[in-house]
Amino acid sequence: GQTSFNPLFIYGGVGLGKTHLIHAIGNKILERSPEKKVIYLSSDAFTVEFIEAVQGDRINEFSAFYKGMDVLIIDDIQFLVGKEKTQDLFFQIFNSLHQTGKQIILSSDKPPKDLKGLNERMISRFSWGLSADIQPPDFETRIAILKNKSESYGIELSNEILEYIAHNITSNIRELEGCLIKLLANSSLNSKEINFDLVK
Repeated sequence: GQTSFNPLFIYGGVGLGKTHLIHAIGNKILERSPEKKVIYLSSDAFTVEFIEAVQGDRINEFSAFYKGMDVLIIDDIQFLVGKEKTQDLFFQIFNSLHQTGKQIILSSDKPPKDLKGLNERMISRFSWGLSADIQPPDFETRIAILKNKSESYGIELSNEILEYIAHNITSNIRELEGCLIKLLANSSLNSKEINFDLVK
């Protein structure tokens, strides 16, 4: 929180590993500094907790809890769009944490400037620190992911098969994994070996 990387705003398309990445950051912080108060939650969970705090007349307690964190990690911040009261309280918490040198880490499917429906002052705050764009994996990375996943599933695939899959599934990691699972299921349910024809 004491660097110019605050907030750290990670954005990119679906299935590219943003959630895994921000979890890993939180885990690494706790590994290095176990005394730190680190919390991860989705913006939907934050909204639900806020609504429960309003219903239970515990807004001050809710706000104080989050302002007491050393690291606040919020996943899918774009889901605060249209939730004015939640945005207002989050804005207060954000300012308090930022002013006291606490780290804020956010993820989204879009860069801050494209988050239509969030109030401008929040978009401005999100742009203060470092925004990191997570891109779909390149061909070599897709091959490495496929090799790693196929080994973890206990299947050995030829380079021809790996390259064919990597050329045809380019958008995200979840689709690559899904393809391997379908292959494995198809092979085992139909008692077929995984060959190039089955892959095609």
